[in-house]
Amino acid sequence: MRKLLMVLALLTMTGCSTKFIYKNADWLSYWYLDDYVSMTDEQEAQFDTRLLSWLEWHKTQELTRYAEQLTLLKSDIENDKITLARIEYHQTQMLAHWYRLRGKVVPDLVDMAPMLSETQAKELFDALAEGEAERAEKRAKRSEQKKHKRWLREREKNLKRWIGKLSAEQESRIAQLYDQQSSTADLWTDYRTRYQGELRALFAQSERGDVFKARLSELLMAPEVFRSEQLNQAQVKNRQANHQYLLDVYMSLSEKQKKRLVSELEEVIEDIQSLAEDE
Repeated sequence: MRKLLMVLALLTMTGCSTKFIYKNADWLSYWYLDDYVSMTDEQEAQFDTRLLSWLEWHKTQELTRYAEQLTLLKSDIENDKITLARIEYHQTQMLAHWYRLRGKVVPDLVDMAPMLSETQAKELFDALAEGEAERAEKRAKRSEQKKHKRWLREREKNLKRWIGKLSAEQESRIAQLYDQQSSTADLWTDYRTRYQGELRALFAQSERGDVFKARLSELLMAPEVFRSEQLNQAQVKNRQANHQYLLDVYMSLSEKQKKRLVSELEEVIEDIQSLAEDE
């Protein structure tokens, strides 16, 4: 379900792909769904109606919120107001966007869920389990050295996207962050396996009435309860390390890098505002 919801949240992506993804969210959703379950004509019709409603809500109510937050972030950068507290604030706001999106979509998914047949449910959860197993197998085949290089490469690429060429100090700070964070890949796999197992067990029941819907709503609205305490603690540690990293990078920005960052944010804001105004 998270992948489906993320189709609606992809407007936070940058560059020319933003408008393309947002305006084509309908067929992109089917592209994702086809990997997991084959829908009937009736189910597709139901999904079409709900999806159009989600997109209209997102366009008329959410895009402006995103633009407002990014404008505030740009102002914080321009006026040297970036602190650990402000970084935490902006992350909290981003999570709030996600929770509103989830709150909008989940009730509709719960209403449509009884239409899923036993065969379709098995197809869905088998595909999810297969994907999880494939990812775990790929991770197991990578050496620690390869994992390290891949992580550094992705981090450097992402930062360069926003501020341009990195200084030696910034490259060193990225390497330092790797050593400060705890690996959580196996803990996330454990969480997803337990969570999907709970959903599979629910869909295996023949009863699809109010009790089923109430339990499904609980599961979809609060999957976090299936995370282990070890994962939660690691997440807190990693989040704190990442926030300090962001602050350190900000403090190390040259004037040229800062102008590049502001310019990139302005482009994203303009894209979002354009999407909100598009008829």
